[in-house]
Amino acid sequence: MGLNNIDTKQVIEYKKEIEKKPADAKFTAKIEGSWLFEDGGPQFRSVVKVKDGTYTMEACHPNFAGPASRPGPMAFGLFWFAACFSSTLVTEASLRKIQLAEVKTRVEADLDYTAQFDLGKQPLVNGFRVFMDVKGDVTEAELKDLKEYALTHCMGMFTIQHAISLKAEVKKV
Repeated sequence: MGLNNIDTKQVIEYKKEIEKKPADAKFTAKIEGSWLFEDGGPQFRSVVKVKDGTYTMEACHPNFAGPASRPGPMAFGLFWFAACFSSTLVTEASLRKIQLAEVKTRVEADLDYTAQFDLGKQPLVNGFRVFMDVKGDVTEAELKDLKEYALTHCMGMFTIQHAISLKAEVKKV
């Protein structure tokens, strides 16, 4: 591997490829899953391809009385934001040859279920916050620059910061 558990060689090679052929940088990410109807088990399952086979992700509906048997959808969303922000920052640090020893990321979202239960029109999500603790051979100035880079180059952060068009289709089959 490369620096900070990032395969910098692969990152650099991919960048060179898309510099030559920018169209190769554009593709559609997809995930498909199924609702599960067995009482007491996970409620949604998706199987995705990984390097050595498949990986199964399972979720439960938000359990308002406490934790369910699997994470709820928001946990996966927050995981995406935290993992994406972290990987963008660490990848860029690695490309800049900055050795990191530890990176801990926490993402928080202020939620309001009032509108989901038709009890008002308040926004469902009122704000996000990202906190990152970094140890390593990095200056405060470098860390500030890496933070700004990650905020502008991470797809998760882009999604939080910008309205993106959505098309939803539900059909009876």
